[in-house]
Amino acid sequence: MGRAMLIICAGVLMSIGIISMGTNSTARMITQQNVDYAEYTMAKNAAHTAVQMAMQEINKDDDWPNSYSETSPWVTEVQGLEVRLHTVYEQNDYWTSGDHDNIWFYSKAQLGKEFGNRFVEVRSRYEKRPFFELVPDFTGALQLPTDVGNFNVDGAAHEINGVNSSCPENKPPITTQSQTTKDKLLLEPLKKDGGDLLDGDIVVDSELNYEPTDELIERLLNSGYAETIYGDKSQYGTATTPGVFLVEDQVKLKGNTEGYGILIIRDNGNMEMESDPELSVAGNFTFNGLVIFENAKLFDGKGTPTINGSVLIGNTGDNLLDPIDIDLGGNIEINYDCKGENYAKMAAANAVEQNKYTILVATENIRRN
Repeated sequence: MGRAMLIICAGVLMSIGIISMGTNSTARMITQQNVDYAEYTMAKNAAHTAVQMAMQEINKDDDWPNSYSETSPWVTEVQGLEVRLHTVYEQNDYWTSGDHDNIWFYSKAQLGKEFGNRFVEVRSRYEKRPFFELVPDFTGALQLPTDVGNFNVDGAAHEINGVNSSCPENKPPITTQSQTTKDKLLLEPLKKDGGDLLDGDIVVDSELNYEPTDELIERLLNSGYAETIYGDKSQYGTATTPGVFLVEDQVKLKGNTEGYGILIIRDNGNMEMESDPELSVAGNFTFNGLVIFENAKLFDGKGTPTINGSVLIGNTGDNLLDPIDIDLGGNIEINYDCKGENYAKMAAANAVEQNKYTILVATENIRRN
């Protein structure tokens, strides 16, 4: 009985020792895992931080990424860790494909020797989104994100057309922000070539908003690129170099005038043809792009003006509650045109050479040198 007890006690002591050894081993393993994870996390954060630092450099100099390649990276220190970063451009022809340029960031932060001279690499892809994205999408040939007072369509033939076979999709002839405005327009004799109502239906888009256009106009005015129209020439921009044009006062245009890009009619602006001072935005005037009427009280369409793109009419500041009177007399044509939308975006891009970068994807992994 005594010998049996000794054997049992010895077995218990051995098992306790084994358990103790196992517990200590597990504790050391958990501690090491925690240390490894902490070092990995620190390196990963350092690599991400370096990307943000690079973005700040790009905001100062858009050409900054072109200075650093895989064989000649940008080297910096973050939280005591060396980080090497280089970039790769993915260029796309937006005006052909509709795809923006992308830029890849490869940011590598070194890990300790216990990792076998490995490093954490963060790969981030950013989409390069230029300033011209502030140009509002063309939701219709005539866009009315505001209340309308009188809508007069006196005169001969006229057209507001959202159908364009050269574009991927057609648009409504008129888009309004509210059903109230639509109902008011439907009470007016909206005729096309003296015949039936406009081609297509007037569409209500509750998201239609003039406010973003305020920022667009302010940035364009401060760009130094916008040209004030005085009516002393017959061509304002071209299809390859569209411009930004302002009408701030009474302007008399020459006959057969054509323009490309963005045309902004300011609060007190008015356009006339030399041949007839009674005609506003009149004569043989063609503009290809976006025409913005900022607080304009009267949009006279007498004569033969043609706008290929879109017309946007809206109120700002103290005029927010004022309804706008619109007069579409004469032979005016407002035709939705996706090419006109591109001309407007090209003009904005030429005016403000500033980009915004939007992150699309980011991954991280451990790699060996």
